[in-house]
Amino acid sequence: MSIVSRYLLVRLLKGYGVMFVAVGALLWVTTLLELLGDSGGGSAVESAVRALLQIPVNLIDMLPVVAVLATATVLSAMHAQHEMTVMRASGVSLIRIMRLALLPGVVIALAALVALQFLAPALYRSPERVAAGGVGENSLWHPWHGLWMRSENQFMNVGRFEPGELPGEIAIYQFNPDGSLGSQIRAERAVPAPGTWVLEDVTIKRVDRQSADRIASFERYYWPSFLSERQLELFRRPPASLPLSDLWTYVQSLKMRDQDASEFELVLWRRVALPLACIGMVLIATALAARPTRRGAVSVKVTIAVGVGLGYHLLAGMAGFFGLVADLSPMLVALGPPVGLVLLSLWLLLTSR
Repeated sequence: MSIVSRYLLVRLLKGYGVMFVAVGALLWVTTLLELLGDSGGGSAVESAVRALLQIPVNLIDMLPVVAVLATATVLSAMHAQHEMTVMRASGVSLIRIMRLALLPGVVIALAALVALQFLAPALYRSPERVAAGGVGENSLWHPWHGLWMRSENQFMNVGRFEPGELPGEIAIYQFNPDGSLGSQIRAERAVPAPGTWVLEDVTIKRVDRQSADRIASFERYYWPSFLSERQLELFRRPPASLPLSDLWTYVQSLKMRDQDASEFELVLWRRVALPLACIGMVLIATALAARPTRRGAVSVKVTIAVGVGLGYHLLAGMAGFFGLVADLSPMLVALGPPVGLVLLSLWLLLTSR
């Protein structure tokens, strides 16, 4: 590696470090304010720790913005200090500068995907803490016997629930008004939904001896759930809390059961498209820095980079909401903005040469 390449990479890595700290601090403040505004957010210290734990995943979501800010700031500063002019005069082409600028962006994006696979689930609350803090007094969690929940005349036991998997080993006990056991429902797995759960591979045993059919089996059984919306959150993990492999498995599992998987699939394809979005941002930042400007125009380029980064982030979010409402393909909705960004950046690079 030449001295020029090493110098440019070091400057870019320092720029990424500064932008990670700046954007991370901003995300921490905004998340902390949201938690403090929530009546159930807990103490200020607890809210500060929770906001701090959410920074890595939130930073990964904002990685395209960090990439365009870091690249535009470093290259624009080098252009203002005539370092870029010296590099171009010494035979370093714009294509080589572009390749060098892409290297840290692509590496950081791929590292972010690895972090999403192993880091994201660890930063979300475990089943024990969710059961203790979100389900309420009418529940009991233990690693050996799973989760127990009750209503007035029903008890439900969930023996297995992991992120990225449907709840399994379901047992529901229904009692008569006199306190005697009326029936027992056992299911291999369940698809949670508000109001009604879809139980699969179900066996129903009725204790009433007067019943002619005491044992019945069903491939699917619709059970009117007594869980509140807050209790249901325990089984409906947010998509951001799932590793990429579990997210893919969960999406395929929901599709096989004709369930709506668009929200989870959209998050999956957005994460897969993260390196492509970073490539587009780096290319746009390189094109902005390569364009000749008047003296003192570095702040203008950085401002444009901020607008491009935040505009893309908002546009991608709006496209996701529109895609969910219009029932469009999550893959097309997630890949459309980064592909359009790359095409725009290539056009800017061609016109800046």
